[in-house]
Amino acid sequence: MNPTFGTTVDPEKAAERAHVLLESEITARLDAVRDLAKRLNDLDTAIADYLAGWQLAQRAGWTEGTLTDIGLRAPESLPAASGRRAADGDAAPSSSSPAASTTPSSPALAPVVALTPPPAPASAPVATAPAFGPAPTLGSVSSFPATASTPTVVNTPTH
Repeated sequence: MNPTFGTTVDPEKAAERAHVLLESEITARLDAVRDLAKRLNDLDTAIADYLAGWQLAQRAGWTEGTLTDIGLRAPESLPAASGRRAADGDAAPSSSSPAASTTPSSPALAPVVALTPPPAPASAPVATAPAFGPAPTLGSVSSFPATASTPTVVNTPTH
């Protein structure tokens, strides 16, 4: 019994409650990741479908300028599709002629999220001595007059 609060805590029951809480939190986090991955795949599919529709409209005789005047956005202004196509380094559609680019792979071959490490931080510039002479020293830049190489001893009277 805890004399301060008057209750007894069963360590096994507390651990079981903690386990249930952690498990529900992990489940919620995993569900969020699953939902996000599904939405990413849906976005990539929608971008591929839009590109195919844009190319179809151009083959039907619409120009890029007319389509943008109508209020449609050129495929180049859309976010790049993520996943396997981008990670494999496939060539991006030509910006000069979207109709000349290849149609993206079928939605059945859903993109896979590429896991790449973040870029390394840029290193700070290193200061070096000028190339025309030795590095400056404190004595070479001091405004005090040069002193003898032996130290001067000053006696201070003590009281």
